[in-house]
Amino acid sequence: MVTLYQYLHCPYCVRADMVANYLNIDHKKVFLDNDDTDTGERLVGKKIVPILQLEDGSAMAESMDIVQHLVSMSKTDLHEGSGYQAHLQMLDDISQATRGLLYPRHIRVTQPEFETQSARDYFQHKKEDMLGMSFDEAFENTEAYQSQVEQTLAALPEVILPEERDNQLSWDDVMLFPILRNLTLVKDLKIPDQLRSYINQVSKLTNIKCYYDQAV
Repeated sequence: MVTLYQYLHCPYCVRADMVANYLNIDHKKVFLDNDDTDTGERLVGKKIVPILQLEDGSAMAESMDIVQHLVSMSKTDLHEGSGYQAHLQMLDDISQATRGLLYPRHIRVTQPEFETQSARDYFQHKKEDMLGMSFDEAFENTEAYQSQVEQTLAALPEVILPEERDNQLSWDDVMLFPILRNLTLVKDLKIPDQLRSYINQVSKLTNIKCYYDQAV
């Protein structure tokens, strides 16, 4: 059995995990502490997730390389898709607002990688440096960040629902869904109905839980 090392909140990890679930790959899930540097160093020479460890003990990193390998292990390929480059670019353009919303919230909800205080402190110190402000300051900016994100979500072109392609997972979904899924962590975030249907359908198809119940 292969082992998939990951964090619950990490969109790159979600890429690998959603594909492993969808393809019914027999695998063990291991959620690392966020401040665990030893496991990544031992397996692939650096602190990184996701990591796929194969049955022979070798390991690989980089989410899309892992996805490609998981597909090669299965008799089922992913749907080719039609390309969501415009969607991804629009979401990338608001990445600072998205980080400002998500980073302080990740340690306010129950997630396995943040069970210890040292793991939460490690994450907070690193991400506050990236934001250029404290988590408290970022949280206080919720209204401004949320408005920016909601405007972009409302402007996104319509996506193709899995039910419109025989409930097949597409390569497009692997790139887009993890970003949108994390936004469900933001309480009362306005998500257009069609986009919410997409999130919920891919969530069900891949057995990746959204954050609705824990939204902050």
